[in-house]
Amino acid sequence: MKFRPFAFVAALLLLAPVADAQTSQRQWFEGGPNPLRYEISVTPNAEAATFTGEARITIEVAEPTQTVTMNALGLSVSRATIDNANASVAIDEEAQTLTLTPRRALRPGRHTVQISYGGVIQDDAYGLFRVEYQDDDQTKRALATQFEPGDARRFAPMWDQPNRRAVFSLTVTAPSDQMVVGNMPAAQTTQLRGGLTRTRFADTPSMPSYLLFLAVGDFERVTRDVDGVELGVVVRRGEGHRAQEALRAGEQSLRYFTEYFGIRYPLPKLDMIGVPGAGGFGAMENWGAILYFDQYLLTDEGSSEAERQTVFGFVAHEIAHQWFGNLVTMMWWDDLWLNEGFASWMAAKATEAVHPDWNPWLAQLTDGTSTAMAIDARAGTHPVVQTVNTLDEANLAFDTITYEKGLAVIRMLEAYVGEEDFRTGVRNYLNSRLYGNARTEDLWTAVQAASGQPVLEIARSFTTQPGFPLVRANSPDCVHTRGNTIGLRQERFAADETARTNERWTLPVVVRRQAEERRAVFPASEQTSIAMGTGCSPYLVNAGQTGFFRVLYDQSNLAGLTRTFATLESADQLGLLLDYWAFGRSGDAPFSAYLNLVEAIPADADPLIVMDTASSMTTLAGYAADRPSEAAVRANGVRVLRPFMERAAWESQPGDLSNAIRARATLIDTLGSLGDAQVIAEARRRVRSGEALPAGIRTATLSVFAANANEADYNLLLGQARAATDFVEQRRQWLLLASAEDAALARRTLQMTLGDEIPRQIRTQVIARVAGAHPRMAWDFLVANRAAVEEYLDQLTRLEFPTNIAAISSDPAMVNELERYAANFPEGARPTVAAAQAQIRLRAQTIAERMPVVETWIAARR
Repeated sequence: MKFRPFAFVAALLLLAPVADAQTSQRQWFEGGPNPLRYEISVTPNAEAATFTGEARITIEVAEPTQTVTMNALGLSVSRATIDNANASVAIDEEAQTLTLTPRRALRPGRHTVQISYGGVIQDDAYGLFRVEYQDDDQTKRALATQFEPGDARRFAPMWDQPNRRAVFSLTVTAPSDQMVVGNMPAAQTTQLRGGLTRTRFADTPSMPSYLLFLAVGDFERVTRDVDGVELGVVVRRGEGHRAQEALRAGEQSLRYFTEYFGIRYPLPKLDMIGVPGAGGFGAMENWGAILYFDQYLLTDEGSSEAERQTVFGFVAHEIAHQWFGNLVTMMWWDDLWLNEGFASWMAAKATEAVHPDWNPWLAQLTDGTSTAMAIDARAGTHPVVQTVNTLDEANLAFDTITYEKGLAVIRMLEAYVGEEDFRTGVRNYLNSRLYGNARTEDLWTAVQAASGQPVLEIARSFTTQPGFPLVRANSPDCVHTRGNTIGLRQERFAADETARTNERWTLPVVVRRQAEERRAVFPASEQTSIAMGTGCSPYLVNAGQTGFFRVLYDQSNLAGLTRTFATLESADQLGLLLDYWAFGRSGDAPFSAYLNLVEAIPADADPLIVMDTASSMTTLAGYAADRPSEAAVRANGVRVLRPFMERAAWESQPGDLSNAIRARATLIDTLGSLGDAQVIAEARRRVRSGEALPAGIRTATLSVFAANANEADYNLLLGQARAATDFVEQRRQWLLLASAEDAALARRTLQMTLGDEIPRQIRTQVIARVAGAHPRMAWDFLVANRAAVEEYLDQLTRLEFPTNIAAISSDPAMVNELERYAANFPEGARPTVAAAQAQIRLRAQTIAERMPVVETWIAARR
């Protein structure tokens, strides 16, 4: 899995590409030779960016075979044999295939293919790639591999698709003073002349090609034994002290998942390898050797609570994959969500078990589920189970729908059938397919069998069609003295006209009125009703907020929920806020309904609710930019948030939990962005004084300082960025510099991305950060310097990055500008472009049609 870093730029998450099933044929092998075992030996030359390789492949053929065709890309083959007899070689770079033709047809049975070849070491994170970093003024290089979804073919000729599992034996010849890391422990090492060592790793279990891994570098490794498994963190030499939090998270996750799945981790070791740099992903779950960019693995005394939580989330997600994705793998990329949605859900389960105070399910509502819903309500979305034919389409499938909607649907179904029955189904699913492949239906069939509930019907309705339900709830004739009925009517929730389609869902609902609770399954029909007992107090549909749908209440019930808002559970408070924020944007309810709920938030609200409200106030201020109401909207945001800031204070309080510390940082950052003079002045005082900033507010304080920087402040930050030698700190400093709201300073930052001063791996992140405050400036810069910027983009981001930058804009003219920019994009990327265009149109519509309600509401309270 390519776990995408969610702190990139919030708007960059709001795209959901999909492939058109009619545009291309599936790029996979069906039938033909089947690989059983690979013996791959490579000798990399990091300085020359090349490597040589030998591959010995044991294959099995079921019928007489004239040719043997496998995947290969960017490889030069010098010799090939089949069963020790020369075979002719034909390479098709466009099809990414290598075809060997023996002198005689192969008879059914096993055969041995041997290939001598050479390849290229990449400078971006795909295939075998290299990263450069500074260590005491010395430039060093490390090598690592990243093969998902289809780049193992750049490393060796092979059948590079998830349903062609095989055993891998990997051998590497590398400098003796460098550490080599593979999926398995070293089985044999041999000292060679010239300061080289040949290392042969133990055989892997049968696995798909995308999980193969190799790293070479000046590393150190810290380890601990976890119930017989050697757990290690491999980092740049001298960074081991920063690995303790990840090591602890790894131990906690490994134990939790072993117990949950009821299956021991099957390999003798599990390494987590951190390399400096950045790409279109944050980590990759290679079996026994998980790759991370080290800012998602390492922590130190300056790390914020958000960064610490991020490290645990990454570690838990990737370790969950060791079972769900590695031990049992999706058949093809159509079912990618089986890997990613499930691992995301399991990471939240592990967080709940280890860090219950982080309240991961509440965080998921605002961080993931609402983001997925925003995408799923407009043009460019796709079903969770989608058609994937090409590698470009597979790369684009690693999106928010796959991860976050997938997670939310699993969460809904677990809540419906119960935790124990759901776990029994998952265990049965895994045990029936160990070291094999599966499809979506296989999981749901196992859970349905374990629970006796209509899981398949519910799951199909949420995973095989786009969108999600808007449930309209109405109880107009409530009488206190007799039973009452709540009427429910469903339709697809739509943020634009393209989503106003006629899908219906089978959905589990939980209706609660005070102590009374009713659970039911809403059939895939337009309307139904729920019988309740006596009384007319306010009721909740989707109580507990585990359902993937939004609820629009009749005016009477909404008024009652607003009056009693402070008495609701935190999940239901947040659910109401998220629903009515979405309705404010879609026009299903006025923004005033949302603002009335905000007024009802209690002073002791959960920190995650405070953080979500801060985000909304920032968004409203962005909608008001350059409108006459801008100052009033910003002032209203300050008015709403200041009481929470006064309660939190700048300094940590005894007993502060992690989310309270995060909320303090969020409030500082948000109030600074809204122009709160007190917060800006205090941030400037603290930074300019040179005093040590507490870790919990360090990033937020610096962010406020950077956003409001004058030229002298900017030069101070620039000097710190230039002086930083550690990549994690370099990334922090350059992204701070890119936060400047002053247009001249922002232009200066953009120009620096064209030179060598900013580390290559984060130049596009710097451009994206500038785009957050200056979307038009960043877009014009991208267009003017397209060739240079595209040199920085890897396979995962080359189609997404431009559309993501455009999507931040609210300028309707950007729709056509993006169309022109994307004219040469492959057909499979067209929905990505359409999603960005829909986002631009929606933002423009919100400003033009919805903001007047906000402005009227604020004016009435001044």
